Amino acid sequence: MLTRRVGADAYPAMNIMLVTPWRPSLTGGISTVIARLTGEFQRKGHDITVFVADQNNLLRQVETLGEAPVYGLYLRSPLSSDHPLRAVVMYCVWFPLTMLQLIWFTWRKRLDAIIIQYPLPAMSYFGVVKRVVGCPLLVTYQGNDAHDLSLWAPRGRRLVKSLLEKADAVVAVSRTLLKKVQDVFPDLHLARSRLLPNGAPLDAIGAVGEARLEADLPHEYVFTAGHLIHRKGIDTLISALRVAKDLGITLHLVIAGEGPERENLMRQSCEQGVSDHVRFIGNQSHAQVLHLMKSCLLFVLASRAEGMPLVIAEAMACGKAVVATDVDGVPEIVQDRSTGVLVPVEDPHALASALISLYSNPSLRDTLARQGKEWALREYNWESIATRYLGLIEECRIG
Repeated sequence: MLTRRVGADAYPAMNIMLVTPWRPSLTGGISTVIARLTGEFQRKGHDITVFVADQNNLLRQVETLGEAPVYGLYLRSPLSSDHPLRAVVMYCVWFPLTMLQLIWFTWRKRLDAIIIQYPLPAMSYFGVVKRVVGCPLLVTYQGNDAHDLSLWAPRGRRLVKSLLEKADAVVAVSRTLLKKVQDVFPDLHLARSRLLPNGAPLDAIGAVGEARLEADLPHEYVFTAGHLIHRKGIDTLISALRVAKDLGITLHLVIAGEGPERENLMRQSCEQGVSDHVRFIGNQSHAQVLHLMKSCLLFVLASRAEGMPLVIAEAMACGKAVVATDVDGVPEIVQDRSTGVLVPVEDPHALASALISLYSNPSLRDTLARQGKEWALREYNWESIATRYLGLIEECRIG
């Protein structure tokens, strides 16, 4: 079999299928993961097929991702809050044909591995595929797929458990997510569990310069980006600006993103007397967000909950010091006082103190920015992450 070099290791050329609930052409984090892994695997000489849980009763190609074909098939779930009986009946009626198509397809492809990204209950079909076809099965948790496990109906959890029982490896992008899975299934012995973070778009970061700022943006500003929802903690950040102002420090904040909390946040900035120092600039393209990161003084993430927020790794790769809340997977990226500063959740005084410290101490700010950039470029490189996936596949193949 043809062998190709991968960094310092050699792996045989493999046929790998990436499975996802959504088409890669749709905007979203999982689509980005699929696209990046596909590109890296192909560059290393592997054949890639993408499979999506689509709306087709018969399996067919629905699009392409670069040179990789994307196939879709409707994976019915027996779960429905609106029509529970009908969902179970349709699941039973279609299950044989769905399984027959999946087994035939994976056998015909002579797959060496199946990697499921975001294992929803409908992905349980692949547990049966694994049992019949026998190729290694890897399951990767990305965020809400783990966070929401405890909220699913018992039948949904049983379907996911049946998938995990047959998986050769269970991967999570953060230790927090892996622990959540283990907490939901305390009696489940995972064959292999691994921490494999997603990568940051380092190539895109290297291609952009600093932003040509709008005339009304401040010369020096703190930057944050994300959906304007309660979980993102923008209200805590605005309160921190007020605390800083009371201490005689004026910080300017630029917020990229839209969401249902925008009006409340604008009202809050007025009520707290910092509206002149807060700019809401709405949704921005990813390239423009990177521009704004490169031009900011420092980056802040004040979230109440997160998975593994790669926006932090992006800010680090842009060479910026980061202040973030000590929650979920964030401490796995931000090492306090080494690659950034961690603060407690919903603590505007601690957040203000961290911002003021970095604002008034350029030497500390530059040190954290340099160390954070080195960390991000080393740990969140897609080529390195793809290599680690290949190593895990090879480990599963050997047994």
